[in-house]
Amino acid sequence: MSAYRYETHLHTNQASACGISAGKAYIRPYLDAGYSGIIVTDHFFNGNTNISYKLPWKERVRRFCAGYEEAKEYGDRLGLSVFFGFEYSYGQDEYLVYGLSPEYVAEHPEIMGWNHRTLYEMVDKEGGLVVQAHPFRERGYLSRISLHPHTVHAVEVINGENEEEFDRKARKYAEHYNLPMIASADIHDVRKIDRIARATIFEQKLESIDGFIQAVKDNRCALERDPGRTGEPSDHSNLPVYLYDEEGRAKKIQAFEAWS
Repeated sequence: MSAYRYETHLHTNQASACGISAGKAYIRPYLDAGYSGIIVTDHFFNGNTNISYKLPWKERVRRFCAGYEEAKEYGDRLGLSVFFGFEYSYGQDEYLVYGLSPEYVAEHPEIMGWNHRTLYEMVDKEGGLVVQAHPFRERGYLSRISLHPHTVHAVEVINGENEEEFDRKARKYAEHYNLPMIASADIHDVRKIDRIARATIFEQKLESIDGFIQAVKDNRCALERDPGRTGEPSDHSNLPVYLYDEEGRAKKIQAFEAWS
């Protein structure tokens, strides 16, 4: 059986303040690592962006897409598929958004005011995909874990920059809510590719971001084997955990009370 490997969460220094590598720098290393494609998901304007908020909206979007455009140009030359996405932030929780084109974003500045439900519904209306990124990540800049199982299509359950325990929790969470799963490196620095690369794998080559979206929604993908991230997680989190219901109401829970 053929296996086509894709990077689903990648940052460039053209748009992400935490990015180290430019879009074009990823192409040859990912080809050499046996990947068929990458999805550029720079931090959007409500996250860790380096795009000035003082610019006119369409100019902001143009600059935001520079890393993707550069990566796509080099990918087209060398034979690596490059697709567009972005990482949308609510401060404590972040979401990978696929299926909204640069042109769509340029025409919808109101996107900055969307709550979780509106983001999900608008992306879904366009045939897109909302994935909660690293839902159980603990970092010094975070004060809580926020879980939104009713306003996502899927969950990122393997993240190369995560501690293994965070991913074990994410997998258990996704399994309980019967949500599709993806894997990624969440890469910011191409020099880390050999250490943190984690692929989402498909049986067929993806011709477009739409193909990726539909395959994930249909659970027609596999995750790169990572034995340290499987097995049972602990029932403890160092941060308080809040679970949101279908109406957007939060309930503070023990780490695994939601699916006990």
